[in-house]
Amino acid sequence: MEHLLWAMTRRCPNCGEGPLYSGLNTVAETCSACHVRFERWAGNWTIPVVMGYGSSALVGFGLIAWFQWRGTLLEHDTFIMVAAMLAGLIMYPLCKNLSLFMLWRNGFVFVDPPTLVETPREDGPPSLGRGDIPPQRPPDHASR
Repeated sequence: MEHLLWAMTRRCPNCGEGPLYSGLNTVAETCSACHVRFERWAGNWTIPVVMGYGSSALVGFGLIAWFQWRGTLLEHDTFIMVAAMLAGLIMYPLCKNLSLFMLWRNGFVFVDPPTLVETPREDGPPSLGRGDIPPQRPPDHASR
């Protein structure tokens, strides 16, 4: 529950220290404290957009039902449209925070593994940072 609170207050869901955003609504690449990468895949933006549209539609349909029940739907059509749009704008950042928390909770937000660094070797091709493991040869299928 503590991690959800951190995410909803625009802090890293992993450590609670680093900021979640680098701008007003721009998610930071990584946490400055624990180096967790927040947006790893290009499609991560779709989750909060769908949630924001859904909340906007719920408000719009709820207001339509309310004013239809009262018999004053046509008098409040502009109000309904503006209220639904404002609900989407207000809910989008909260949905973005919640979606990043859900991604973190399900293991899709994590620290990058160490990268393999190419180091020159004197006796052959460059090593990929795996120590002194000799290059592997493909199996010889002709000897069978």
